[in-house]
Amino acid sequence: MLGSSLLQVFFRYAVNSPLMWTEELARLMCVITTYFGSVVVLLAREHIRVDFVDGFLSGTAASALAVVTDLLMAWFMVAFAIGCWLMTSATWTTYTASMPWFRMGYIYAAVGVAAAGMTLVFILDIYVRVLGIAGRGRGVAA
Repeated sequence: MLGSSLLQVFFRYAVNSPLMWTEELARLMCVITTYFGSVVVLLAREHIRVDFVDGFLSGTAASALAVVTDLLMAWFMVAFAIGCWLMTSATWTTYTASMPWFRMGYIYAAVGVAAAGMTLVFILDIYVRVLGIAGRGRGVAA
């Protein structure tokens, strides 16, 4: 993304011949970076969360609510990944407007991989939380 932006600035101002594809590539790379960054944020437990209900619950009730929440988020991510797969299939032969060598399916495939990664994180969290509720886990994921 940075390289594409630097190329654009160099060719526009130093060479006075702007490249048509650098802005679109930077924009698409921003989309991919956002979704893979979401996986990293989810792994680090740094995602935004509203903990209003958590203040009223504790112990097993809080863990059970966390399992239900993780199940709903995993369900959404599975639906999202399936949608990405369908869009990848539908746009595999479609190229971007300014880059005839770059398929739009690449973007949907990358976002689908990120969605699958987030789904895996949710499934692992559910597993750890259920073990914690059952009294067999060492700790419950935050």
